[in-house]
Amino acid sequence: MMLLKRTTGVGLLLALWCLLILTGCWSRVEINDRAFVTAMYIDRLEDGDYELSLGFPLPNRMGSRGGSSTGLGSGGGNPYTIVTKKAESIVIALRLIRSDLSREISWGHCRVIVVGRKMAESGVKSILEFVAREPNFHTKSYLMVAPKLAKDISNLTPVFERLPAEVLREFAKRRVTLDTSVKDFLESAATDGDTAAAMMTVGETEMLSEQGKKSKWVGTDGAAIFRKDKMIGTFDVKEMRAWLWLKGKMKNAMISLESPTDGKTVSFIILSSKASIHPMVKENKISFDIRIEAEDDIMASESNIDLTNPEQILLLQEMLSRQLKERIQKAIRKTQNMEADVFGFGRFLDWNYPQVWEKHEEHWLSTFKSVEFNVDAKVNVKRTGTEKNPIIRQFHR
Repeated sequence: MMLLKRTTGVGLLLALWCLLILTGCWSRVEINDRAFVTAMYIDRLEDGDYELSLGFPLPNRMGSRGGSSTGLGSGGGNPYTIVTKKAESIVIALRLIRSDLSREISWGHCRVIVVGRKMAESGVKSILEFVAREPNFHTKSYLMVAPKLAKDISNLTPVFERLPAEVLREFAKRRVTLDTSVKDFLESAATDGDTAAAMMTVGETEMLSEQGKKSKWVGTDGAAIFRKDKMIGTFDVKEMRAWLWLKGKMKNAMISLESPTDGKTVSFIILSSKASIHPMVKENKISFDIRIEAEDDIMASESNIDLTNPEQILLLQEMLSRQLKERIQKAIRKTQNMEADVFGFGRFLDWNYPQVWEKHEEHWLSTFKSVEFNVDAKVNVKRTGTEKNPIIRQFHR
């Protein structure tokens, strides 16, 4: 009986101790006291200072009316805002922004970082340093480059989305451009490697959704080529898409070519793609074998080509394969001439031939310039569509 009482007493003390330590988090910030950053825009000015702009949603303007969700609350106006400050460093600019806000900044919802061209050319090391040290910042946030100022991108008109950041994020998620993240840059920096990031384009046009007023639109362009942390050049759209091919990320995209019968356009949609890269070392000579495989469907045809003829389909497949091979080779040659291994071929050499890599690591970029690449592309047309005999052929009878 005495043992039972003693055991009960110990259990009661443990229960009381657990209640004492469950006093909550001393550093807790209520959700009503938070300002959620959705995008970060950074420019480098002519005087060397930084211009930092942060995008925030405005909860008081993101209500619903009439039972349906809308972008405007009872107060009217945009459901978001951009706050900008200039300073000699990113951290000081951030401190100035914080001093003007009635809420505490929260980084948990930031998924996009846009840097201006001058910032990219001067180096993004300071941005990577800040992000890597901020524990609440997602390293999977996309990093993109503006053609001029990053702040110009923040002024885009989000027609289909509520926030400008959501537009940029969807570009990367849908892979209509590169989905390079901060994590990719950090991994590249750890290996002294190179990478590429999405390049945006910006302009003004009259928008029906804005009562016909001229508004800023933002779209995707090519890609920015980075050697280590500095931008040294660009890819055009076709070369940017070669990057997607080599990474095996090309999907749900469209490609067109001229029909072999009459030169009219035949369009295809890419269903899937995969790429394999294998380094080869023979007699101290380094080469890479690259194989790209893809499956396409015919999306539309303005040609009188007979899509029911297997020979014509084989001819289209050969033309698609040749076009893809040429684009891949062109993009690789460009990176070789710029001495920027943005496709990460050095990593493949390190994984497969670590001893060879040790010999070339310090001067890899100069070695990379003379490396031979053997590209093999194979595109299969999986389906020709439900219309086996194109309507346009009926008008040629």
